[in-house]
Amino acid sequence: MQFDVVVIGASTAGLHAAQKLVKAGKKVAIFDRQQKIRPARRTLIVTPELRRTLPEFPEDMILHRTGTMRLSSASVTREVQLNDPDLIVDRAQITQWLLSKACEAGAEVFLGHRFVSFGSNVDRSNGNKSFVPIHFHNRGSCTVFATEAVIGADGINSSVARAAGMVLPSSVPIVQAEVALPLGWDPNVTQVWFDSEETRFFYWLIPESSEKGVAGLVGDDGTQTRELLADFLNRQNLKPNSYQGAKVAMHHPGFQPWGNVENLPLYLVGDAAGHVKITTVGGSVTGFQGANAVVRSILNGNSYKTEFRFTKRELDLHWFIRWMLDRLDNRGYDLLVSAVSSDVKDFLACHNRDSMASVTWRLPFIEPQLIRVVLQCLRGIAKSYSYTRSLGRFGTTP
Repeated sequence: MQFDVVVIGASTAGLHAAQKLVKAGKKVAIFDRQQKIRPARRTLIVTPELRRTLPEFPEDMILHRTGTMRLSSASVTREVQLNDPDLIVDRAQITQWLLSKACEAGAEVFLGHRFVSFGSNVDRSNGNKSFVPIHFHNRGSCTVFATEAVIGADGINSSVARAAGMVLPSSVPIVQAEVALPLGWDPNVTQVWFDSEETRFFYWLIPESSEKGVAGLVGDDGTQTRELLADFLNRQNLKPNSYQGAKVAMHHPGFQPWGNVENLPLYLVGDAAGHVKITTVGGSVTGFQGANAVVRSILNGNSYKTEFRFTKRELDLHWFIRWMLDRLDNRGYDLLVSAVSSDVKDFLACHNRDSMASVTWRLPFIEPQLIRVVLQCLRGIAKSYSYTRSLGRFGTTP
């Protein structure tokens, strides 16, 4: 079997790329190791950029909207009224929808095919075109040929990236519990809690209807994350009805999600590419934007680096903010949340989390107190550097 583009992994980003390539006239195949595409349910909160990135996204797949973001530190709480509410969606539904769209467009889907390896480039057309063999296992060996590109969309433990000798992004666990909303909770409000003594990230409660929602936590260790979430649920008097969990990739500015298999371009998308804003560990919109960049690169003949530059700038900004936030203690978070003045609220109401790169520089001019937050972060960096040097000097390990 021969295809212009072979997509390995039926992730949301991979399915989206496949659909767009088929619509542009490419012969595309999608291979996935699962016998049936049945992703686990996971509630996501995304910005309105989703509708701009996926204009065909069905209205009936939006579970809920929340127009207020409540931020809480140890001693301070602020609320931001969003001009365009956040959207609450189910990742499993999005995957099934994208799979059906890819099939309708004409992509060929092969399930139960586990990627094994890439073969050596061969010439099967009298020197006019090269073919890269891709080996799969499906109750036996199976080989297909890609003629223009390969897309790796097989998640954080990407076998495609490993086979190509590419570095994989780091990852963190997410655990969230499906809960009934507390009595009197405004279903228009999503709340996040910062507590640097328990997590360098945050806790959240996201309504997905007027009666229920999800409470969750990003962590650094799976077992500890589950324990921290259990304590948080107890403090908030929330009873878990069921759990949702995942490991999510972390973007890094130095990570390069593209390469070559023989002389054929290889692109990684989604979690395999670390297309995730690590301030919020959200990667739905940026994952689709990364897939769009891959599609443009293939169709227009431009470098992926060029096509991806605007999304990368957004991801790099969030990486830098996360790097700074990791240096804040609870006092620093109090300072940060208290700096959410009326002017900052107006700014955040107009600019969502997926469109910050071109405007973030304005914030210190809007609210000078944010400069104090930056200084607090810098003190944390200096303290960490001093501690690391002392460990090295005395030959001790933490």
